[in-house]
Amino acid sequence: MGMKRISLLLSILFLAAISYANEDMAIGTKQYKKQDFERSIESFSKAQKEKPKDAMINYNLACAYYKTGQYDKALEYYDNALNDTEDINFKSSILYNMGNSAYKKGDKDLSLNYYKSSLKLNSADMQTKHNIEFIQNDNKQDKNDNKKNKDNKQNKDKQNQQGQNKKQNQQQDKDKKNNQENQKKDDKKESQNKKNQNLLDYFDNQDKQNHDKAKDALSIQNSKTGKNW
Repeated sequence: MGMKRISLLLSILFLAAISYANEDMAIGTKQYKKQDFERSIESFSKAQKEKPKDAMINYNLACAYYKTGQYDKALEYYDNALNDTEDINFKSSILYNMGNSAYKKGDKDLSLNYYKSSLKLNSADMQTKHNIEFIQNDNKQDKNDNKKNKDNKQNKDKQNQQGQNKKQNQQQDKDKKNNQENQKKDDKKESQNKKNQNLLDYFDNQDKQNHDKAKDALSIQNSKTGKNW
């Protein structure tokens, strides 16, 4: 089954050239129908300068801007047309096209508001209903995707933190082991130094004892011979 797509067909409400008094409007209409949208913008703009409050001229100029991808400009002139007409069906068509323009420029929330406003004026419009449903489902999917991405990021951050903690614990264990080994070496070295010192003290003491014995023996010898050194 193919994926449903939003309907972005413009609602076109051109007056026949022969029934419209403004020459630039008539020329612009012909150029638009030939898909010469850049030149139709020039013609409609000239007509709009002469009649800035003409809802139909503003509307057709907005359609031409839409066709060239200038969606902000399209919204500007659609808004002019909306404010310059009291015709309910015309207002509904304008709001529908404004929804298309907002969607094309990437503002789905604004687009949804325009479509809803259009549907209030023409509740039987199936295209508008479809677009509202499409955007609502799309927004729901975006929320689900955002939540999924958020959960994935949190899980990834948690895994990274666990990995960092593991590395830190491993490094701490390694440092502790190294410290213990170094302490053992220091203790062993200190113990050996003590043994060495004890040996030195022992030999010094033996030398002293031997020296004292020799001195005593010499004193006894001298006392027998009457010598006094």
